[in-house]
Amino acid sequence: MYDSYGRLSRVPETGELEKIETQWADNLKVIERHGAVLGEQLSDGLSAWKLKVRRKGWERLLERVESGASDGIVVWHTDRLFRQPRDLERLIELADKGFLVLSAHGARDLSDPDDRFILRIEVAHAARSSDDTSRRLRRRFATMRAKGRAQTGGPRRFGFDGLEMEPTGPDGERLPVAADVVERERKALREAVTAILAGVSISQVARDWNAAGLRTVPGGVLWEQKTVRMTLERPSLAGLIEYNGVLEGRMPGEPIIDPQVFDRLRALFASRSTGAPVGVRYLGTGILRCGLCRAKLSARPSGGSTYSDGAQRRMYFCNGQRKGCGKVYADQRGVDREIEAFTIARLSDPRVAEAMSAARARVSTRLAEVEEEIAACKQISKALSIRLGKRKITLDAFDEANDPLAADLERLTAERDALINTVDAGDDAAKAGMAGAVTDQWRDAEVPEKRAMFVQALSAMTMVVDPAGQVRHMFDPNRVRLLKPTTKPR
Repeated sequence: MYDSYGRLSRVPETGELEKIETQWADNLKVIERHGAVLGEQLSDGLSAWKLKVRRKGWERLLERVESGASDGIVVWHTDRLFRQPRDLERLIELADKGFLVLSAHGARDLSDPDDRFILRIEVAHAARSSDDTSRRLRRRFATMRAKGRAQTGGPRRFGFDGLEMEPTGPDGERLPVAADVVERERKALREAVTAILAGVSISQVARDWNAAGLRTVPGGVLWEQKTVRMTLERPSLAGLIEYNGVLEGRMPGEPIIDPQVFDRLRALFASRSTGAPVGVRYLGTGILRCGLCRAKLSARPSGGSTYSDGAQRRMYFCNGQRKGCGKVYADQRGVDREIEAFTIARLSDPRVAEAMSAARARVSTRLAEVEEEIAACKQISKALSIRLGKRKITLDAFDEANDPLAADLERLTAERDALINTVDAGDDAAKAGMAGAVTDQWRDAEVPEKRAMFVQALSAMTMVVDPAGQVRHMFDPNRVRLLKPTTKPR
């Protein structure tokens, strides 16, 4: 009993696909000529020469050989069976079972040394042919990338032009995707990036896209957190063409996302660790600092104790397992009250409040952009520091990337101060109205939005929590204090 094996491939002379059905038909003639019977018909695709591609037909073939269910294999040519020398060597190990390879070009007995020698030459030639094809494809794709072509094949991607997945034309052809559909997707991408940089979760973006009727491209299925992030991480959104992390070209035309904004988004993703989304439950995690060592504070439930309303007690603490000193603990509600009071007071301050209210009429757009760019510069600088600490980049690469950020931060801070100083102080009624508006905004906001307001209020300052004093049965608000950028640890 012989199994028939086919592998989808191209005819060298014409480049046309040689169908598996045709190979199977030729194989059957060989089986009949040898007076044998057909076992199973097995096949694999074009990528059979790739080392990491799983080939179900090949694996099934080996299973049948090792179990003794098959006496041999019939192929149109040996290069349909072997594309890597390791494949041949694996079958040679089974030669003692009498396994035989037949083909339209003759027979090869794996137990015969001469046939093994010939097969090794043939397989080496097939591997060389595959390597040559791979090199040609890599060169061609590199040339295409250098000329500004980001996508070298396949279906269109979300937010980009391309053809419909299904043939809907009058002659059964695939028509171009409507321009309004593409623009709607691009608008969703831009809004998603803005929202995520403002603190909105990726999961919320996925829910919003699904509610709006947007679907994945290709696939046409509902969005999930993973697919949203993978889509937003594509350099092509910023008009960049990257390969293996190296910038190789730029796409023509206006990018969907501004490259600087894309850098901030990528830095934000790079700085996030695995686990639960940051800031879903706690206002201060990752923002508050330890008053002793300046490490970022973590948060957790406080044993099994509860507040008077029955809610579980929680605490901020300096995590010794994250390079903290482990000596600072503070009640969550007590600290959150101080965060709320500070944020409302800060955003209602005459300078800040008047800048925000007057800017809405005159310079609000630019002021918001500056605040966003300042936060982004800090975020990117932080992400670079993390990558340097993990030795993913060299010190020279860090300096090269961080020096422009420091210059931008200095320039943007000066511009922000100038924008605020251009606004005249208003009357007390206006200030009171602003304070009320900020208070309402805070109390109506979810935790991510409150965190964004807190960060905005802090600006370049840092809020730290000091160790508890002698009185530990009640929270001391004086433990929470603000530091200016030049303040050093005690």
